[in-house]
Amino acid sequence: MSDATINAETNTDSPTAAPTASNPATANSPAATAISAGTASGDQSTFTVGSPVWVDLNVPDLTAVQGFYESLFGWEFEDMGPDFGHYHLITRHGAAVGGAMSMAENDSDEAPAWMVYLKSDDIEKSLTDTAAAGGDVIVPAMPMPELGTMGVVTSPGGEVMGVWQPNRLEGFVLDNSVGSPAWFEVMSFNYDVDAEYYRTVWGWEPVLLGEDGKEQPDEGGDAETEDAEAMGRYANNHRGENATAGLCEPDPSWFPEGTPSYWQPYFSVENADAAVDLIRQQGGSVLDGPLDTPFGRLATVTDPAGASFQIAELTQQ
Repeated sequence: MSDATINAETNTDSPTAAPTASNPATANSPAATAISAGTASGDQSTFTVGSPVWVDLNVPDLTAVQGFYESLFGWEFEDMGPDFGHYHLITRHGAAVGGAMSMAENDSDEAPAWMVYLKSDDIEKSLTDTAAAGGDVIVPAMPMPELGTMGVVTSPGGEVMGVWQPNRLEGFVLDNSVGSPAWFEVMSFNYDVDAEYYRTVWGWEPVLLGEDGKEQPDEGGDAETEDAEAMGRYANNHRGENATAGLCEPDPSWFPEGTPSYWQPYFSVENADAAVDLIRQQGGSVLDGPLDTPFGRLATVTDPAGASFQIAELTQQ
């Protein structure tokens, strides 16, 4: 994912644009419905600073993968028009899911990827603090009229991610319905560096999980920490119901040499096994799974362009 950078010379690779007379997002469109409602159909008031609030997809040719996502998740794609670089708002039943667009020609050497955006209440400070921590600012703060302000950074651990300071558009809807965003995590090959970055810049309080998926106590002790390190550490960004994202330390042997750290989103499906069958039929690939976990049945997949993401048949609580 860290190859999926946004062209800093334009203001088109960004979360959705407000409806205007020259914009096809009319008052009756899914885009206008999602934006004007402020995505209020989800519990957006619980978005805390440092939590994922948006995702978007960058691929060489969006039209080549739209049918894949429409079949898999029932998504609708609405072109926001030439004024916004033909950025598309993704909705499902009027609820905002994220955005998508075709890469610019000068980005043709970038890998197709999903990008995750974290919420900021002061984007200039978030970008400055990221640079001070050893990261890089790829796209400086860029206002989106009425909706908010975006930026793109590389963390000290190497993963590319977006930053979003909301105004009118708070973010996506999290309701666990099919096709909605379900979870987000950093696959970090620099776990300790990333843990410190997200703690100091984004207010995370990483909580280690055991092999059974249960949180470790604060006073866990050296033995439990050593066990976690031996099997590859996984931490939620906060404890209990306040958790909104994870930090994973994968085994490097699972990946091609030189793979950078990256963010990955999860999307809900009704049946993981049926979903992977459909993914293959629609020209995508299954990289891993489906696997049963304490959180549900999961699989790692790619769309026909090669952008990877996770699907999750969530465990019913």
